[in-house]
Amino acid sequence: MRITGLAAIAAVLLTSAVSAQDKQIAPPSEGGDAAAAGQAVSDADLAKYRAARSANPEISAPMPQKFRSSPPPLTVEGFRQVTRSADGAVTQGDAPEGTREAIERSRKAAGSIDRSRMQRRKIDDGDLELAGDDARKQRMVVGTDDRVRVSPTNKFPFTTLGYVYSEYDDGTAGGCSGTLIAENLVLTAAHCVYRTEQSKWADYIAFIPALDDRNAPFGKYEAKDWSILQAYMDLSGTEYGFNHLANDIAVIQLKDPAGKRAGWLAYGYDDKLNGFNANIIGYPGDKPEGTMWRASCPIDPNFIAPDLFEMDCDTYPGSSGSSMYAYYKSKNDRV
Repeated sequence: MRITGLAAIAAVLLTSAVSAQDKQIAPPSEGGDAAAAGQAVSDADLAKYRAARSANPEISAPMPQKFRSSPPPLTVEGFRQVTRSADGAVTQGDAPEGTREAIERSRKAAGSIDRSRMQRRKIDDGDLELAGDDARKQRMVVGTDDRVRVSPTNKFPFTTLGYVYSEYDDGTAGGCSGTLIAENLVLTAAHCVYRTEQSKWADYIAFIPALDDRNAPFGKYEAKDWSILQAYMDLSGTEYGFNHLANDIAVIQLKDPAGKRAGWLAYGYDDKLNGFNANIIGYPGDKPEGTMWRASCPIDPNFIAPDLFEMDCDTYPGSSGSSMYAYYKSKNDRV
């Protein structure tokens, strides 16, 4: 799988008008602000979430030869923000101030890096969430599948991760993964909120932090609006491909501050990215409904390009929108 280096830049630009956070925040030990509590998740809700998995369109990986060509050029216009509100209004904003400088800075920094002597890191339990005995007890291996079930999900950072449920006006629904990056902001994939093939926005979106099978410890949080990049919107009416991948990012703004109860993770852009061990946590569609799983794999510095990098972590439709991060256990830090 290819992951673009534009994601964090896009996230910064998409959230520049709201209050994104630059550090991780664990949930309060006493449960947080009662006024920030989510709505109760009913059996009917759970049934909808489970049914949405089968309706979630499978995103085919772009053809390998497309990756060998130059990545799509970055433009200021492509970073304009397009937002759809829960009441159906669609608005477009200018690219935030500093966009042109951010694009140029990332290009220069990426072009100046010499990765020829960088070494691929080996997987080490210290770099993985759920390290040690707990991980081994929960490990389920099917062939080469090395994903690990996360349960219970009521500990940080798993409280910040959740299930993204979306409904469309044609009666279909989709399920994805997402990550809280502020009190009321969820980072996910653009194709989880906008289907380019049909040029169709989601009509309704809800985020369920730390969903664990039939248990939703924080309830559900309905979305106020959801935003994507103009570069992704410009691909309306086309089949998913490389240009989609390079701009496939969205930010969901919730009506209520779920992060006050569940916490949130930081995000950022590293223009000198070295190899690291990736943690990817979400809700893959080939696993039991509503269950959270962690995939992990080393990211080879020799396969990190200016605008994207390769990975071989196990993922599946439903994992779309999952965050990827490095965990440094000795510092209790996630980057």
